[in-house]
Amino acid sequence: MKQINLISVLNGHKTIADELFNSYLDFFSVKIKKEELNDLRVFVKHLISKTNNIKLFDKYFIGYSIPQIGKEFDLLRIDDDSILNVELKRKSTPEKIKKQILRNRYYLSFLNKDVYIFTYVAEERKLYSVDKEDNIIEVKIKYLLSILEAQKVIEIKDIDCYFNPSNYLVSPFNSTEAFINGKYFLTKHQEEFKCQILKQLNLSNYSILAIKGKAGTGKTLLTYDIVKEFSEHHSILLVHCGYLNDGHISLRDNYGWEIVSAKKLQYRDFSNYHLVVIDEAQRVYPIQLEHVVNETKKLSINCLFSYDGQQTLRRGEINNNIEQLIQRNVTVNSYELTTKIRTNKEVASFIQCLFNKNRQLEKVNYSNIKLNYFSSYKLAVSFLKQLKSENWKIINYTPSTVYTLPYESHKLDDENDNAHTVIGQEFDNVVAVVDEYFYYNNNRLSTKKYRNRPYYHPTKMLFQIVSRTRIGLNVVIINNKEILSRCLDILNN
Repeated sequence: MKQINLISVLNGHKTIADELFNSYLDFFSVKIKKEELNDLRVFVKHLISKTNNIKLFDKYFIGYSIPQIGKEFDLLRIDDDSILNVELKRKSTPEKIKKQILRNRYYLSFLNKDVYIFTYVAEERKLYSVDKEDNIIEVKIKYLLSILEAQKVIEIKDIDCYFNPSNYLVSPFNSTEAFINGKYFLTKHQEEFKCQILKQLNLSNYSILAIKGKAGTGKTLLTYDIVKEFSEHHSILLVHCGYLNDGHISLRDNYGWEIVSAKKLQYRDFSNYHLVVIDEAQRVYPIQLEHVVNETKKLSINCLFSYDGQQTLRRGEINNNIEQLIQRNVTVNSYELTTKIRTNKEVASFIQCLFNKNRQLEKVNYSNIKLNYFSSYKLAVSFLKQLKSENWKIINYTPSTVYTLPYESHKLDDENDNAHTVIGQEFDNVVAVVDEYFYYNNNRLSTKKYRNRPYYHPTKMLFQIVSRTRIGLNVVIINNKEILSRCLDILNN
């Protein structure tokens, strides 16, 4: 997206044909509706009535949207020290204005600049903001002009570099206090699903609903946000199908959430709850699923399944096909999140190309992907220790309780997290180790030559590991030229 002059936009809209005008907007990557142009015209005319300084109408971003998050701003103007945001409304209410200003302030605060946010209501020809106590106040247009005059606006070639999507993604597990204090916002997609699900839960004493989404789509945050809001007036049992992590324990011990692991779920009494939530439900046993469905129906209790059908870690979970069983029992609807918001696009692209050689290589700047090759486990382990000291997150493969498997040779003894314990969590920078047992079988990543068959699927565990990252991924390859070659093909493309 390019910066544009507001007067130029309005002048073009007034004097040139629609097709040519739309082409002009496309050059700047601006998308603006006719009614929004009318509101912009009222705003600009108001400014012109108070100033003849043409510079104050230059270098705006119109309709900028944060990548992956989808948060949009009507007008942005940026210099080295400050960022100005003006939202244009035909009409509005104080409540809506305040909500949007506070939300926009949250998103813009990560730029570490002075933030000035206003809402201009065209029908009233009035400008609003909030005071230090976050109360809505009307402000004079001259105040806005004083900010514009003070700005030394800079030429920005890539506005996306100012906005890192990972800044806005709060994990209930890794940022538990921020989550509890509501220091996050859901995407528009998540908000829509949340409203529909809460409406259904409040309407009915018995319904079975499901939230599904692949890694990075915000499924866990949406699920836990619903639990947080619904638990204000209702009793909830949250069942996690895996090991309870530190975030679970904090929610349970510090904030009073009732969270249990799925162990012996089929013997659980649900009679004291209004809602039962099964998180990471793709890993539940069929007998446990049957118990949940039967008991919630018998007791007229709502049930919410949250799952990702791809995040299975052993052959039995794959064969159980729990996703299909859940869909058979859903009474109302399944809500599928499809847009990846946690994993940045380059990491997502790399992961997809790594696991599937049939996937077409993309021309991507893989600046957040690191690649290191070692011929022995010993050398690799030394390097992993170095990475750990540099605050990279090393996630081990889950060990077998019966055999010693090859991937345990590169396990760091002082790192207890493995593919199972990190389910649902996220980290800024993650290390994934790919040893000599990985190969491509019909162009799909797989493993071979294990003396003893692993209980947990190594390729599934690798996917769990790499999909935990928010920003950076460091792939450490041990004595595997085939995988090295594929990685280089992806990164050099």
